Amino acid sequence: MANGNISELIGELRKRLNSTSHYFGLRRDLKIPFDNPDAKIPVTVRELNSEDLKYLLDAQFRKEDPRLAEYQQAIVNSGLKTAYVATNEHDIAAYMQFLIKPDQNELIQKHFKGIFPLLKDDEGLLEGAFMNPEFRGQRIMPAAMARIAEKATELGLKSAITFVDVTNIPSLKGCHRAGFSPYVLRVDRWYMFKRSVTYRPVEKQLLDEYEQNIGISRETVNA
Repeated sequence: MANGNISELIGELRKRLNSTSHYFGLRRDLKIPFDNPDAKIPVTVRELNSEDLKYLLDAQFRKEDPRLAEYQQAIVNSGLKTAYVATNEHDIAAYMQFLIKPDQNELIQKHFKGIFPLLKDDEGLLEGAFMNPEFRGQRIMPAAMARIAEKATELGLKSAITFVDVTNIPSLKGCHRAGFSPYVLRVDRWYMFKRSVTYRPVEKQLLDEYEQNIGISRETVNA
């Protein structure tokens, strides 16, 4: 409200009064060989540092998209580990994302208020994906995400999961290019400012829509 974002506040209030949202749970089995896609520019993956954050979430972006900027900053401040960035040849961060291990399950549940399942012992969670607006259109997201996911093998993990709104087609396409496929559906239900989260199998109709939206065959989804 202080920044004049009244419409966002009203939208959030309406959502929390009565709404239902659906998210695909997507998984990549890191034991299966996969050819990581390349971006249009060379990228290198490393851990996030404080200078990266100043550049990624600068004052202009915080003004343009305060909700997303606050979400990213809150994850950074939560104590969750580990955050990675994909940088260009000048070591400028173009993309960031967290790869969270199962030994942080308690903190995951606390920070995200129960919207993610408990991680299995060999499973990592990818969350907090954020693209530097200056690098949009370079196909960095799938290239970076694929490489960040593979960092899980260095942590002794065998698979990585992430969650994406079923209506967010660009992100679903990027996740598919990074080697992720649907394995579960999460249903978020808000009613009178209380949220409930349930999980269920992905029904055929929704899976058909997913395939059509990202342009793949059933064989590819099940691979």
